[in-house]
Amino acid sequence: MRDLRMTSSLRALADRAAARSAWLACALFLLAGVAVLDDYGVATDMVVHRHTAQLALDYAWGRNDKLLRHDYRMYGVAVEAPLLWAERALGLQDSRAIYLLRHLLMHLLFLAGGLGAAALAFRLYGRRWLALAALGLFLLHPRLYAHSFFNSKDLPFLSLFMLALLLTHWAFRRGTGPAFLLCGIGVGVLANVRPMGLLLGAAVLALRLCDGLQATDRAARRRVLCTVGLFAAACALTLYAAFPYLWSDPIRHLAESLAYAADHPFDMPQLFRGHYVSSQALPPEYVPVWFAITAPPPALGLGLVGLAALARRAGRRPGDLLRNTRLRFEGLLLVCCVLPVWAAILLESTMYNGWRHLYFLYAPFCLLATGGLHALAMAAQGEPSAASRARNAARDGRRARGWTYGLAGAGAAATLAALVSLHPYQHLYFNFLVDRATPARLLVRYDLDYWQIAYRDALAFLFAQYPDAPIRVQKQFLIGYSNPLILPAADRQRFVPVNHAGDFYIADRRAPWLGGPVQPPPYAPVIYAQQVYGNPIVEVLAVDLAKADTAAAPYRAAYRALAAREPVIRDRFDVYLDERAVSLVRDPCRPEDTAPRFLLHVTPVAPQDLPPARQGVGFDTLNFFFFERGVRLDGACLAVVPRPAYPIRHLKVGQGGPVPWQADFTLPPARATAHAYRAAYRSLAAQPPTHRAPFDVYVTASTVTFAKAPCTAADARPRFIVHAAPVNPQDLPGLPFHNLGFGFPVRGVRFDGICLAAVPRPASPVRRLTVGQWLPEAEGGAVLWQADLPLSRVPRALNAFRTAYHALAAAAPVHRGAFDVYVTAHAVAFAKQPCTAADTQPRFLLHFVPANTRDLRPARRGIGFANRDFAFAWQGAHFDDACLAWVPLPAYPLERLRVGQFRTGEEPLWLAEIPWTR
Repeated sequence: MRDLRMTSSLRALADRAAARSAWLACALFLLAGVAVLDDYGVATDMVVHRHTAQLALDYAWGRNDKLLRHDYRMYGVAVEAPLLWAERALGLQDSRAIYLLRHLLMHLLFLAGGLGAAALAFRLYGRRWLALAALGLFLLHPRLYAHSFFNSKDLPFLSLFMLALLLTHWAFRRGTGPAFLLCGIGVGVLANVRPMGLLLGAAVLALRLCDGLQATDRAARRRVLCTVGLFAAACALTLYAAFPYLWSDPIRHLAESLAYAADHPFDMPQLFRGHYVSSQALPPEYVPVWFAITAPPPALGLGLVGLAALARRAGRRPGDLLRNTRLRFEGLLLVCCVLPVWAAILLESTMYNGWRHLYFLYAPFCLLATGGLHALAMAAQGEPSAASRARNAARDGRRARGWTYGLAGAGAAATLAALVSLHPYQHLYFNFLVDRATPARLLVRYDLDYWQIAYRDALAFLFAQYPDAPIRVQKQFLIGYSNPLILPAADRQRFVPVNHAGDFYIADRRAPWLGGPVQPPPYAPVIYAQQVYGNPIVEVLAVDLAKADTAAAPYRAAYRALAAREPVIRDRFDVYLDERAVSLVRDPCRPEDTAPRFLLHVTPVAPQDLPPARQGVGFDTLNFFFFERGVRLDGACLAVVPRPAYPIRHLKVGQGGPVPWQADFTLPPARATAHAYRAAYRSLAAQPPTHRAPFDVYVTASTVTFAKAPCTAADARPRFIVHAAPVNPQDLPGLPFHNLGFGFPVRGVRFDGICLAAVPRPASPVRRLTVGQWLPEAEGGAVLWQADLPLSRVPRALNAFRTAYHALAAAAPVHRGAFDVYVTAHAVAFAKQPCTAADTQPRFLLHFVPANTRDLRPARRGIGFANRDFAFAWQGAHFDDACLAWVPLPAYPLERLRVGQFRTGEEPLWLAEIPWTR
């Protein structure tokens, strides 16, 4: 009897421990979280959205209406406003205390989401150990764990989504009005944080209406409709009350917020699988791949098992998908996992920074993974035979649970080990599906520390290394201002962000569109570096070598070697050229001397040595800021740029700023090259030029050549104009002419007092050349001389115009007026007969208005149309007594055309809107 009582007591104690295990685990996570609060930096978004909450509260209390003009007014403040209230209630003024409190409160919300996962898993599967497993799956995701401290948008939404799922399950189980009222409030708060929360609201309404259709009596249907009304009203009122931006115009402002969330207006290139892709045109696999390579393997495997088990049960009992059962709720979880991804792919939604906009998908996914663990446990336990069921059932159950517990524990331990080993950079976690072993492999394939959390550790290193001196750091984006906010006040007072003359430069690994050096580090020595998986994520470089004496010796040696030579250019900076580098030196040197950006253009001897994208320009641009390629030592400044591998013919160096300067240096040509130039000039001088003076212009079948003798450097300084108009406008869609203009150092050479420059002609037939020279530095660009060189017309091209005109004349135009306008399968044509030169002298107006503005280039979306205005001389031809011009149609669907003629600065001579009927 005593043994039975003891066994019963032990079982009761075990039950109580199991019931409280989730709370105990969360308490341990909370202690760990408090211990590491100060290890995470401040993401820029935290500062921005805290300011948005301040404006929202000011607007709510009637202090001002700045919120209505704020760039981020479309974001709800259901999370940000309580964080702001908390800091004000505690009377916090110091930024360090404010952001440590925000870290703590956001992490507490994350832990609450984990408790919600445990509670929901227990309600679904009735096992305490599965509830603990769901808690572990939720909290032990390394990326999400790190984001729970510094991501004030995506992680709160994930946590609230999990809690809203718990309220949804509870409401459907209770089926009462108060339950659905509370559920509506939860979904309203969720939708305030991100409009995607309305997806869950729509799912709740759909399931509840399904219950109404299955109701067998009028009273039951009335109760269902009552709960639907309470839910919808609570959701709408909560969203409205917690979103001050909606107060002045709820419908329009809500539509604006939804449109902003679905299609972010900024195009941010994303590094994905080794290539930069537009955030507005992501490949369909973008989110699935990011989800797969950043999820812990145990969660990923269990999730796939859970999906398979769900599909199997749904195939066996499809009717349960409509009834209020566990299977129906798991179906809801599946919809919440799949539908947002499908919608993002179908609608081409704008996303960036990996899959962070869809982090909330992990809430239903980890519950499905818990279902997968439950399915494995049931499969491992098996179904004992009738003869041995009584004898072996308990033993088989213990063995199955042991195997399941062991596998689950091993997976949790492995994930916990990864989480601890990466601290505090868990947000850079990748699993075994990507190559983590090859150094710098991830760096060139995926965006890494786009939140720049490592910036805080770089600053902490500088403050510890130089405890007394001011820390002058080249400022970068907003992150250079946000991260110091969490440092001690004494350190913040020593932090001096400067424009271009800092003592240090913190090189993070941001994408090029944010201005970060993604490629090799700058020239200055690295005095601190942080790596994850062998990939550098942040480096501190000493621009002033007085701050890094041990690294100064080789730079002093290089400076002494340069000073012993004669520079190729003496100007604001002395420029030295050797076989390996271009070096710029100034001594003495002040900080303001290095502030403006340096210009460095390198022209090769052979244009084909340039990359294909630069061959049309004729020179390579190696422009740089001083902090990228320079150091300061002993009062002097030294910047070194690696020299290209190809032979150089001309250098142009300089700086902008308040006192700009610029200098050129042409390397003397090799002897064999000079002989070739002399022979080419003698050959040209033996024939009459196409145009004379001030430069002789020779037009051959392959080139346009400019020559002058005698010639000074001043003659060749202005830029050369070369515009080539094609015979057939379709050879150059959307453009009036080939612009082949160039600077003399790019295409020319001076020898024996002679200037000679040549540019290749386009491959397509040309009917007119415009040549000349102009000064770009003059206001508006002063043209010094210009000449039009009509080339012999190609009869075959004129016959093509005649044939096209007669084909069009046989059909009805879409517009009749000053010009008849025709639309073919591929072009818009303007035709007139009889037609004089005066008719075609005004410019033609042509606007393509698309059916969907997203088809336009980002810069044109706000305008709403593609501008294809043109001059007749470039797109048309006169023949007989008629004239015809045509412009190719764009590939995307159109809504209408806008056509007409105008003279610059005047009202249109005629204008017509043509609806698109194709």
